[in-house]
Amino acid sequence: MLEIRFLPFLLLFTCAIIIERPISQIAWCGASIIYTREDETIPQFQGLEEEKTIFFITEAHHIYQSNGTVWNQIEGLFEDIQISPADSRVIFLFGQNGQKSYRTNDCGENFEEIDTDGFYGFRLNKMSWKWMLAFKKQQCDHFYMDCREPYNNQLFYSEDGAKTWLPSFKNCRDASWDKIIEDITVPDERSIVLFSYENQTQLIYSDDFTNYHTLMIGAQGYYQTTKYLFILTSSSNGGYELHYGHSKLEEFQEKLVELPLQILKEYSYTVLDTENGRIYLSVSHYQQEQSITNVYISNQIGQDFQIVLTNNVRSTQDGNCDFEKLLGLTSTYVANTYDQRDQKDKSTIISFNGGKKWEQIKAPKYDSEGNIIECGGECSLHFVGRTESYRQTIYTVDQAPGIVLGVGNVGLFIAQEQNTYMSADGGQNWVEVRKGSHVFEIADFGGVIVMAKDFEPTNEIIYSIDYGKTWKTKIIYDDLFMAQNLVTEASGTVRYFLIYGKTDKGEGIILKLDFSDIFSRECKSNLDYDIWNSKCIDGSQTKYYRKKENSQCFNPKQMITKKIIEPCPCKREDWICASGYASLLEGGDCLPIVNISDYCEPGKTFFKTQGYIKLTQCLGGLDLGPIETQCPKSFNLNEILLYIIVIGFLIVVILIGYVAIRRVLTSEEKNPNINKYNQMEFQEDDDEEDQQL
Repeated sequence: MLEIRFLPFLLLFTCAIIIERPISQIAWCGASIIYTREDETIPQFQGLEEEKTIFFITEAHHIYQSNGTVWNQIEGLFEDIQISPADSRVIFLFGQNGQKSYRTNDCGENFEEIDTDGFYGFRLNKMSWKWMLAFKKQQCDHFYMDCREPYNNQLFYSEDGAKTWLPSFKNCRDASWDKIIEDITVPDERSIVLFSYENQTQLIYSDDFTNYHTLMIGAQGYYQTTKYLFILTSSSNGGYELHYGHSKLEEFQEKLVELPLQILKEYSYTVLDTENGRIYLSVSHYQQEQSITNVYISNQIGQDFQIVLTNNVRSTQDGNCDFEKLLGLTSTYVANTYDQRDQKDKSTIISFNGGKKWEQIKAPKYDSEGNIIECGGECSLHFVGRTESYRQTIYTVDQAPGIVLGVGNVGLFIAQEQNTYMSADGGQNWVEVRKGSHVFEIADFGGVIVMAKDFEPTNEIIYSIDYGKTWKTKIIYDDLFMAQNLVTEASGTVRYFLIYGKTDKGEGIILKLDFSDIFSRECKSNLDYDIWNSKCIDGSQTKYYRKKENSQCFNPKQMITKKIIEPCPCKREDWICASGYASLLEGGDCLPIVNISDYCEPGKTFFKTQGYIKLTQCLGGLDLGPIETQCPKSFNLNEILLYIIVIGFLIVVILIGYVAIRRVLTSEEKNPNINKYNQMEFQEDDDEEDQQL
């Protein structure tokens, strides 16, 4: 069943489609950006056209295809849709339980049947749509230990986009394409495989699906980023150990993650992020309470882990943690933690400097109805995390730096009653947009923000075209429905949204909201743009070009988010204690703890340390760097001889003078009258003068 309605509502043109069951997945063919299931963001070299072909799959396993306002159902039952990360115009439709599967290389104009019978766990290659990995279950003898669960899978690969398959390694637990195959020195077909051989688990990599190089014996799992390869192994004390090394596999040299709390076991690891070379790890030290973790951060070369957060909230179902990076910004994170006292209540905190310092989120003073928000105690803003929500409730996109949306509450802890909040300055200040929970989406590089209620039936949306300063309400449908999600194409360059949900009859509904007529022009002049400054982070500040709130124009579709990175004036936090110095208090003076000797070449200057090393790229401000100091002057042999001669000469002169003076004094003692006569003579003269006066 497919019913289409065209509903013009003032500035918005709405197209509604009613289907037999709600939608479970949407894919944008020809998208400008692909977000893979391996957490990669891959730009495409096509896809800037306004209209995108949309595929969606329903809970009844039917797939529909749309180009503009024409919707077609594809025959068959399906369980998954995947877009090729190598070419977003290539879509794979995987059939359910032996049903036919298809591939289209032109966004649905033509389809070709592919072979997926008995295969599962498809891995698409980001360099070529032709390369694929998949698994098949092995039939194994009960006593064959290498084929035990979960290693009873055989790996296959395809070189022609899943038309045919060739066998590779047996007894596999997991496999993936190398994440740095875009490196010109890495073969496009390089795979990483975790399998069992001779009753030993091994992590290997192969460039031809047959021959391989062993990375580690005893591996239990692995995770690769573009910077690091992480490998999990069992430890001798009953927990686990995490090893890591360079992501370029030829250069991989295993190192053990060494945490400062060595007395505690590690029972689970979650790699949260690897920004700027720093490794963010969530680690559970409690076997019975693996939902409570500590967060550790390394330095910029992946070493020297320090604990920065305790009692972080973790899901025991999938290992996800309430720890979110705000996209588009540098080193800004939001996390949820359990209350230290009962480890039941949860609260939300934010870090603007990469996790080194955490603080409460500043609550707005007024609610969305203009009332003062009253709350006893130290109230702050809290957000529901991904561990207890079916969708991400803190939402940001790379293309709109500083715009943050979230569902939460003001109080001491996370509460059941939720409202919707927004920040336009990267989480520094917040406003309550509306009461209740909403779904939301951002387009036009932040120039258009749309929301809809998801906690009760609705037929309207609210939207803002001035970064949340004002909001307008529009009716989009003539009946009420429950909104499940609101989406747009990943690049944010299209000017329409899709909102989907279900009717009161349990049917699925999807509506296309076209915003292309709200402005009549594209922004062209610098007068349309302003500069928004982020906080100083790690000694530098990023300045972003952003459309002015009152500019009535669309951002150009080919726009690249422009930014300027400038150094900030140095503060005490930009300096750490140098080797041989330590601070008794955090942020206190660095004092010597050992004898510090400075090499000084006589006659020249040297830079004498003040006990600090600059940690960031800050400039000016507080200067605790080395001070140029003059070295004591040294003397060579010739200079020493010259000084001795001069000093000797002076001594001789002094002695001669001394002898001469002694002789004079001796002669005076032998003829005392002469001296007295002369003195009296002067006195007599003086007396005469006095008398004359």
